[in-house]
Amino acid sequence: MNIKQALEDAANEIPDKDAIVSGAKRMTYGELDEASNRVANALLNLGMNKCDHVAILLSHSPEWVINYFGVIKAGGVAVLLNTALKAPELESLLQDSDSKILITEREFSQTLSSVLGSVSLLKRVIEVDTDSYAGIVAGSSTLSPRIDVRDEDEASIIYTSGVLGRQKGAVHTHASLMGTPPIVSASIGRTRNDVIIDLVRFSHLFGLFEVLFGSIITGSTIVIVPALTPRAVLESVGREKGTIIFGVPAMYNALAMMPDKILARYDLGSLRLAVTAGAKSFPGLMRSLEHKFGLVLYEVYGLTEISAVSVSTASSRRLGTVGKPICSLRILDDNGREVPRGEIGEAVFNAPWAMKGYYKAPELTAEVLKDGWFYTGDLVRMDEEGYVEYIEKKSFIIVTSSGLKIGPSEVEFVLLSHPSVAEAAYVGIDDGYRGQTPTAFVALKQGQNATVQDLATLCFQNLADFKIPKRIEFVESIPKTASGKIDRKKLKDTWTSQGR
Repeated sequence: MNIKQALEDAANEIPDKDAIVSGAKRMTYGELDEASNRVANALLNLGMNKCDHVAILLSHSPEWVINYFGVIKAGGVAVLLNTALKAPELESLLQDSDSKILITEREFSQTLSSVLGSVSLLKRVIEVDTDSYAGIVAGSSTLSPRIDVRDEDEASIIYTSGVLGRQKGAVHTHASLMGTPPIVSASIGRTRNDVIIDLVRFSHLFGLFEVLFGSIITGSTIVIVPALTPRAVLESVGREKGTIIFGVPAMYNALAMMPDKILARYDLGSLRLAVTAGAKSFPGLMRSLEHKFGLVLYEVYGLTEISAVSVSTASSRRLGTVGKPICSLRILDDNGREVPRGEIGEAVFNAPWAMKGYYKAPELTAEVLKDGWFYTGDLVRMDEEGYVEYIEKKSFIIVTSSGLKIGPSEVEFVLLSHPSVAEAAYVGIDDGYRGQTPTAFVALKQGQNATVQDLATLCFQNLADFKIPKRIEFVESIPKTASGKIDRKKLKDTWTSQGR
């Protein structure tokens, strides 16, 4: 099945069912299908050809979904851009991706105005919040374009800094994009009756594959929550009778810390499960989340290049793990030898839904795709029962001056166990002598207090001496990436440049 067919099948079967809800705006499957057809036909009328690269830089909204499907139905390759990036970064990606059209909003095109002229292949910028866009789309046909879209056609380029630490575009076909949504949907028991509370942007793998596509193929309703605050989430659940939340650990941590007296103000009885991915979760807070909200938490592990590779299910679920693999997995040591069960090594997967490769970067592709196996750069371990525990990215491991290695997550879990701590991040700050100073950054809950000595004592009581932070810094908040993960690179770069 290709992406175009997936939406059209849903629209034919359940045209009057809500597909997308955002605030007061509601759009049925039939309306979504027709609106995306209008966009597709408008693009073709403007001279777009099949296989043209069309960049999408839009806020998390129904317009993102409409225009994405419009590009796909016109036979284009959608280049997904992160709205958190700055103009020079976006210029680089527009150039690298050979985008001919940019679909955006006035806010972003104004930001990009000084650099767009230097993007060599870019011929047209379309702003979705203008009268000209409304006029072009309104005058286009609502019928599906007669474009031959095949499963093996390229469909999307998703930029990631993931495995190799620099931005590169993962090229996915229709087949690779649609590989895991049916598996994940079956694993979590998603049905047409489910109302999905979406806290994940569609420009990221988790949001695109498992929220958007997974909901389309099951006929679920997606409720977009653009303001990612705990109260906005609770209001959306109560108003729309949400049954499943898709989010990342940082948001779930915040929800788990909500006082019971505040939770009691909301009708949360419709919720049955939460799905998390994107970072390592803290089992203690996840148990609290399950208890407070009366739901079950499922974890998914995946990467932009290869989508989901390990998933919790009703029959294989254990907090602190990402369930069991749904494709072939090898766990290798630094010499490429498989490690025994229970030992840590690099996760290497073989899956039919892996990316086609990095765009215009065969040498980078060859570094991670070898004989059909994708080398993730992630450290994991598998127990005797086959459950996979995600440890950390190799690049995030802190190496002490004596050569000992520390996984940041285990230290962060200890810090988060303090009742006054809202957020914590543990990174190695370059010391100027080719070494790292293990530094903990802590944000306290509003109105709460804790001292450096309090947290140092907590770490001393729960961690080996070499894992204890050499420095603890209090900050107002921990920086996050657009997908909600701790932005360790920003922390490292900011504090290293300040010489602190």
